[in-house]
Amino acid sequence: MALRLRPARRRRRTTLRLSIPMIALPMLGLLVLIQAASLRSPLSEAEAPLAIAARYPTRGLTVDGPPQASAAATAVVGLGRRAIGTTEFRLRALGVVAGCAALGLLVWLGERLFSTRAGVMAAVLLIATQAGRSLLGTEFGVEPFYLVAMLMALGAIRNLSAEKRSLVRAGIAGGIAIALVGPSALWIPLLAIVWLRKLNGLTWRSLGIAVGTTAGATVVVAFVSALVSGVAPLPSASELPSWRASVDGFAQHLGELVPFLPLILLGLWNRPKQWRSQGSPRFLLVWTLLATGTMLVFGAFAPVWVALAMVLALATSWAVARAPRPHLTTAVAACVALGFAFGSFGPVTSEFDVDRWAVRETGKFLRRNLDANTTIAAPATARGRLAYYAKRSIAPLDGDSAGLDGLDYVVLDRRVLDGGLAPAGVRPPGELTVYGRRVQVIAEFGSWILARVEPTSANSAALHWRRRPDPLSWLS
Repeated sequence: MALRLRPARRRRRTTLRLSIPMIALPMLGLLVLIQAASLRSPLSEAEAPLAIAARYPTRGLTVDGPPQASAAATAVVGLGRRAIGTTEFRLRALGVVAGCAALGLLVWLGERLFSTRAGVMAAVLLIATQAGRSLLGTEFGVEPFYLVAMLMALGAIRNLSAEKRSLVRAGIAGGIAIALVGPSALWIPLLAIVWLRKLNGLTWRSLGIAVGTTAGATVVVAFVSALVSGVAPLPSASELPSWRASVDGFAQHLGELVPFLPLILLGLWNRPKQWRSQGSPRFLLVWTLLATGTMLVFGAFAPVWVALAMVLALATSWAVARAPRPHLTTAVAACVALGFAFGSFGPVTSEFDVDRWAVRETGKFLRRNLDANTTIAAPATARGRLAYYAKRSIAPLDGDSAGLDGLDYVVLDRRVLDGGLAPAGVRPPGELTVYGRRVQVIAEFGSWILARVEPTSANSAALHWRRRPDPLSWLS
């Protein structure tokens, strides 16, 4: 009788429990990301459209450039501008906090899939690579918030075998991800359906729950964000990045993983015999394949990079746990040597970083010294940044003389004048001929020249320098 009256044992539920690595890694990531030079540097051309939408939602500044963000992305990144400030560091601050939260979730997902060591290694790989740091918030964008939603959805999908309610949480997180980045996150509900099929739990009811919760969360988040930000709920297909650009960017970042090859090869050599039955290698494989297919179709490599980090972290964890200590010490030393050889562990100051400061000063000069009614044109490589810092619309600089009609000023890149033969240390002449029109040089900022368009035309039809005669040329 006593056994019958004993209450039934509640089913164990998987919860998000904080551990020491889940707290330590985000704190370490915060210190590393704050010290990053790009966090304080001026905006790049890829960051400008989203920064304009977040800071000047009602000005209607028109720029050509990367694809526009969704309403949810504009509303989320605009929270930092309203709550913290409008400097470059403060614009990126909220994204950095979200990226640090994503590091903690990545450690949690690694624990769910394989082990705590694998999750820690994956987080370290993201912090150590430039592509990973950009996804964590050093570049102003929606990627850190997308990573948080994506990792929450992945953890819920992996938990489907233990708790049916995880399907609802996966649908909500997947819907938020789709509202943030558009069709680039459609692989998340597809992964839930494939994993349900693998668990023999795919029925019409479970399919309806997966699709219904994802669609409902997407619609609610997108349209509420549209009411707040005044932007279209989701980006159109024409505004998505091309697959070729994403694949090229992904291939360029693959070189950042070269310093970790010794540890990865050592881990693969010392992998356990029953590695296929340990953890969730099938889940990681399906995740990688679906994310890669989405990158080829819609052009987004963030989920592929995180999946690759998890794969390499698993191999690295095998090296740490199973390799002999002398071999492990040698591999670590080789990784450090390769890191310094490839410049992965040191600050890099490139011409592109200097160009960011030059464009920012040019934009500030336009805002402070030119009347608001003047018309200005600039090349596509700086048009968005100039519009952001000058707080005005910048017209595109076409490649013919008709493109200068109706313009008061033009911003020129001296690196393309005379086919790139104009040296940066040489002061430009007072007059230039641009597409058959004479322009008067006003100011120079780095490689960028501000010139006033003269009302009269010239005979030249090409973009070139009009050099002054050398008074000492007769000596030669």
